[in-house]
Amino acid sequence: MELRHLRYFIAVAEEEHFGRAARRLRIAQPPLSRQIQQLEQEVGVPLLERRGRGIVLTDAGRVFADGARQTLETAARATARAVATSRGEEGRLSVGFVDTSAYNGVPPRIFRRFRTRFPRVALDLLPLTSAQQWQALRDDKIQVGFVYHLPDDPEVASRPIFQDEVVLALPR
Repeated sequence: MELRHLRYFIAVAEEEHFGRAARRLRIAQPPLSRQIQQLEQEVGVPLLERRGRGIVLTDAGRVFADGARQTLETAARATARAVATSRGEEGRLSVGFVDTSAYNGVPPRIFRRFRTRFPRVALDLLPLTSAQQWQALRDDKIQVGFVYHLPDDPEVASRPIFQDEVVLALPR
């Protein structure tokens, strides 16, 4: 059974007429009739009663129509979520960070802005050393890392976002 069979069946059920359903679907009536007959054979029960120039749903047809609508709605939601995920608008993002990098406030501000802009993306925040983050990036365990040093690795892109001032203190 294919989704188009369900769309065809819903159109026939709503139009209560093969000709009108065929026009609505922009297909010829004979192939539509064949598809519905094949669907009824696959389901194993009559879904429609042909009456004169129209049709009426059987009790089984009404139940099947409800399920078909739910299935099409579920498929549409799954498609929309897949598209949103491919655009980075939904899903999960694993982020490594050196816990001391939060002291200057830059990573927390970035996380807040990200959550505001992409509310359907879950952030998995993982405290890791810089070396652990580079390895996690190579192993696809995180997608983003806030690190302190930049190793020479052509497989990983990096960009400085802030500089920490380090002060050496000695006794007099």
